[in-house]
Amino acid sequence: MRFFSVGVEPVGFIAIGALPTGVIALGQGATGVVAVGQLARGVVAVGQLSLGVFALGQLAAGAAWAGGQLAVGGTQGFAQLGWGLLGDWLPWRRQAPRLRPARSLWAVGLRAAVLAGLAALVAWLALLPVVDALVRPGGVFVPLPGLR
Repeated sequence: MRFFSVGVEPVGFIAIGALPTGVIALGQGATGVVAVGQLARGVVAVGQLSLGVFALGQLAAGAAWAGGQLAVGGTQGFAQLGWGLLGDWLPWRRQAPRLRPARSLWAVGLRAAVLAGLAALVAWLALLPVVDALVRPGGVFVPLPGLR
């Protein structure tokens, strides 16, 4: 297992660089369980353009939660313009409603379909690359044959 890696395309438990991949990834095109960077994708993604299960950034898409300037997610947190498909994460805030409560079966079905599509997008573009980077030969947890 590579614990710490730095470089242009580092792969390690903690990876710092231009295109880092790891459990904790810090850099421009970060891919990881916790990814921080301009283009961040992973389980927890923080960056200008972030995609993940939990996403925070200027443009954020999160399957469970999203926050930022423009955010779309299962629930919506701190966002200037956001859509929480299942509602607002902070229901006690007294602001103008961004999305009216679903009152018909059609509206509930539409929100469920959009949320399922968002979850599939997050799984395909964020979670599968993270799992691949963690378990493939030469990845974070599996060294290349012949190297120790």
